Amino acid sequence: MRFCVVLSSEKERAKISLDYRRRFISFLKIVLRAEYFKEKAPRPYTFAVYFGKNKPIKEGFINEVERITFRFSSGDPVVLMEFYNGILRLKKEKYLHEIGDRKFLIIGIKQEEEKEPKGYFKTLSPVVVDRLGYEKAENPKERYAVPWEEDFLPSLLSCVALRFKEIKGYEPKFKSVDFKPIQVKEQVIKHYGGYLRGFVGEFYLWFNDPEVMKFVYQYGLGVRTGQGFGYLQVVSEPVEKKSQKPIHQASKR
Repeated sequence: MRFCVVLSSEKERAKISLDYRRRFISFLKIVLRAEYFKEKAPRPYTFAVYFGKNKPIKEGFINEVERITFRFSSGDPVVLMEFYNGILRLKKEKYLHEIGDRKFLIIGIKQEEEKEPKGYFKTLSPVVVDRLGYEKAENPKERYAVPWEEDFLPSLLSCVALRFKEIKGYEPKFKSVDFKPIQVKEQVIKHYGGYLRGFVGEFYLWFNDPEVMKFVYQYGLGVRTGQGFGYLQVVSEPVEKKSQKPIHQASKR
């Protein structure tokens, strides 16, 4: 299940740092129970933030932000209930949350339609994948893998299997994965004062296990999903193939 929350600037339009996800993590700490934010505790959800179309970006800041769309997704009914009730509580209290140089008020929440994942996805927040063997490297190009690199799929398999076990409590059953970029580009993201490397766009992704397909759709794809990465939207199969890159296939060992 997924929800869409709309926040509006209390007064004038806001100027918000590109390193904005920390403010939404703090927002979730007010909405949800504190136990979700204990060190090394798995975050059984993902979220995505949208500031509006064609907002001017200058010197590391997003400018002229009046409304924010905050999307939240999880497959855990307890988490979803707590999120929904928490948002309603804050809305009733007229709670103001500081984001950038302004305070924002919750003006609405609605449930969004959840579709059956059939393989074609679009990112609503960047996907970040730890490269196998380089999880502690400081250089983003070394630490993170992107789709056109040789070790991307083994790294992605490892990320998905680890996060699935952390949240579900048992090993996933998938044996293989197919991935094809359709219209994908690399993105470097400022986060907590450092930089991550990920990708955004449309792609085909297929695990040979329906439970895993639903998992990456509901909980996010890749790492740091609880910090606002890996939020996927189901899209229709493209009529015209936009990428000439081949489908990559890998098997779980």
